[in-house]
Amino acid sequence: MGHDFDLRNLHIEVTTRCNLNCIYCLRRFWSGYEPRDMDFNTYLRILDQAEGLERINLYGFGEPFMNPRILDMIHYARGSFKDSKIFLSTNGMLLNESVIEKAVERGLDSIAVSVDTVNLQQLKKIRVGSGSRVLKSLEDLCRIGRRILPELEIGVECVILKHGFEELPKVVEYAAELGVDYVQVSHVVPYSKQIYEYACYTCVSERVLSMLGEDGLRKLCEIRDKASHQALLLSYARPRGSHELKKYFEIMGDLTSHGYTANLTALCEERHKISLALRVREVFERMNEVAESNGVELRIPKVFSDAADRTCPYEEKHSIYVRRDGKVAPCMELAYTHPEYVNSHNKLVHEYLIGDVRSESLSKILSNEGFEKLREMRRNLIHNCPWCGDCPYSELECWFVKDNLLDCYGNSPSCSECLYSVGLASCII
Repeated sequence: MGHDFDLRNLHIEVTTRCNLNCIYCLRRFWSGYEPRDMDFNTYLRILDQAEGLERINLYGFGEPFMNPRILDMIHYARGSFKDSKIFLSTNGMLLNESVIEKAVERGLDSIAVSVDTVNLQQLKKIRVGSGSRVLKSLEDLCRIGRRILPELEIGVECVILKHGFEELPKVVEYAAELGVDYVQVSHVVPYSKQIYEYACYTCVSERVLSMLGEDGLRKLCEIRDKASHQALLLSYARPRGSHELKKYFEIMGDLTSHGYTANLTALCEERHKISLALRVREVFERMNEVAESNGVELRIPKVFSDAADRTCPYEEKHSIYVRRDGKVAPCMELAYTHPEYVNSHNKLVHEYLIGDVRSESLSKILSNEGFEKLREMRRNLIHNCPWCGDCPYSELECWFVKDNLLDCYGNSPSCSECLYSVGLASCII
C-alpha cells in the first residue's frame, strides 16, 4: 500500500522508565501505562523499514540511558543512517565519562541536557531526585564529548516556571561558559490546575490584546457582566440593547473584522497571567542579549498565542512518534491519554494511535486513512482547526473542549488547544 508521507524525522521513545520524578512530567498524571523499555527487536524493525531519514530522536517520556541497550540503539542507527542526525535528550543523571565516550563513539552527534535552573536548591524541587550531578554531567559532556567529536552538537533544555524564571539568563551564561551550542526554552504543559499555576503564558492571542489596548481591555471587563447577560437575551428576544451591550458589540465586531474573537473570561480573570507573560518577555530579551554576545543560539517560545499563526511541528518536520511499545502516534501530544488544564478548564486528551510496528509495516501505518486526514487538517491549522484560546465559549463548559475527540469544525481528533501549535510549548525534534 502506498502513501504520500515523506518520513524524514523519526521520534522513537526508547523507554518510559525514569530515575527522576519531575513535578510537571506526564508520567505523574497518566494512568494505565507501565514504565518499560522498548524491546530491541522492535527498535530494529522500525529502523529496518525506514528510508532516507534526516534525523532520529531517541527519547520520549523517560530517561533514554535507563534502557540498557541505548548504546546499541545509537550504534545501529548510525550504521543504518550514516548521514542522519542522531539526537538524544537526557536528564544527565546517568552520564559519566564512560557513557559519554561510548555514546559519541557509537554515533551520537547531537544531545541536550535538561537544566531548568542553575540554582541547585530550586533544581531539586523541580526535578525531584536531581542535584549537582546534572551540572557536572553537562560539564563532562562538553569536555569529553567534544574531545572525541569536535562538532558534537550540545544543547540545554529549560522549562519555564513562575518561580525562578528571572534566573534564566544565568542558565544562558552558564551554557555559554561551557561552549554549549543552543539553549531551548519551553513553557510548561499543565497536566493539572496546580501545574497551570506555575505557567507563565496565556492562550489569548496577542493581537486581541494589542487591538484592545490597556484602556480597551479595562472597559471590556467593566461591561462584561452586563453585556454578557443582555447578549444572551438579545440572541433569543432581540430587545434593544443597553449602552454596555452596544459597546460590547462594537468591540467584538472590530475584533471579528480582523479574524479574531475574544475570550472574555481569560481576558478579564487572567490579567495576572498577561502581566506575568510580559515580565517573562523582558527576561527573554535579557537572555537574548547574553546569548548573542556569547554566540549561543537561543530558542524561546512565545508568551501569547496567536490564532492566526499556528503550525504543527510534527507536520512541518515530517515526523511521527513511536512509543516504547511499538505503537505509533502522529505526535508526542497524542501518544498517551492524559489530563490537561488549558484555557481555565480540565480536558482529557485521548491517545490517537495510527498503527503498531510490531504487527504492521511502516508503510501501511503511514497510509492510515485517519492519519492522512489528520495531516491534511494540520497542513493549514489556521483555516482547518479552531483555536479555543480566543473563543468565549471555551471557558463556559463548551462540550467540544472536554476532550480532544471532536471540535466545532468536525475534526477528530482535534488540535484546537494544542500548546505546541501556537509556539508556547516545544520539544526538540
